[in-house]
Amino acid sequence: MWTGREMVVWGGVARGSGTPSAASDGAAYNPTTRQWRAIASPPSGVLGDAGNAAVWTGARAVFWAGNSSDGPAVGATYDPASDTWQRLPKGPLGAREGYASAWTGHELLLLGGTSGDQFARPVAAAVNPSTGAWRQLHAFDALAGLRLGRAVVVGGRVYASGTVSDCAQLGSACRHEHAIFLEYDPSADAVHQLDLSHAPSLPIATVGSTASDVVFDATSRGAERIVRYDVPNGTWTKGPAVSCVPVTPFYSQSAWLEGADAYVVGCGATRLAVYRVSTNRWTTIDAGASPLNSRAGSAIVWTGNQLIAWSGTVALPENPTPADGSAIGLG
Repeated sequence: MWTGREMVVWGGVARGSGTPSAASDGAAYNPTTRQWRAIASPPSGVLGDAGNAAVWTGARAVFWAGNSSDGPAVGATYDPASDTWQRLPKGPLGAREGYASAWTGHELLLLGGTSGDQFARPVAAAVNPSTGAWRQLHAFDALAGLRLGRAVVVGGRVYASGTVSDCAQLGSACRHEHAIFLEYDPSADAVHQLDLSHAPSLPIATVGSTASDVVFDATSRGAERIVRYDVPNGTWTKGPAVSCVPVTPFYSQSAWLEGADAYVVGCGATRLAVYRVSTNRWTTIDAGASPLNSRAGSAIVWTGNQLIAWSGTVALPENPTPADGSAIGLG
């Protein structure tokens, strides 16, 4: 995550040789000085995984990790100014994978996910890292079988797309599901399923948001196409398709540039394609080889003038995670 001064990298999955393992160490990188510093160890038992929730509150980093279907589910906050951690109280959610998260400015929301071969219950909860108070989000109780991608906040409400199982009681044995697009009001604990019948393309995956739009990636045959949903007007816009595709789609990554209202995707072996909401156009730049073009699961941040991608899994035997990365200027 980006703190405004440093990129903080913590947790994740370490792969060298043998069985991959959840990591608990971390470090912070200052792009101005190009220096790394090791950060303090988290409280005992706080481990990262490949899908932990991580947000920056403006003063502290908040992490919550379901770790694996075997558990435990734990969370903690990290203060980079004092290099200290504080464990979050235990909440109502058990171990889970494949969950979505969103930061409302006051609470970290954790939504959906699976636990082993079953869908995780309770479906959703929220924690206030300032007070340590948890609350179960009962509006999601009727959505057992919920799998969401990224969740974003527009106008104080949370938006997320994904699928919901049609036979959640069967867990992973169920092969029937349908697409879903949700609007959630945290203050009222009320969720509303938005109409997808007018969406110009399906399936869609939430990638980011502007002050008024939810932005989606509607990938088809490896090519990226932008779809936008105008929240105030409830209307859809189909954007242009990018003219280039990654060499290997699974080992190619994308990033939403928060504050710049732009989306970046790997393009070929050395290029990046950049979509800007303001122009509704893609442009292509030759940025050289980077983790964005050739890896999966990297730590990626936008500093406001650089896109930094660190480590990630490589398409080699045992999927190693090298300790290197790239800082990319996008012009």
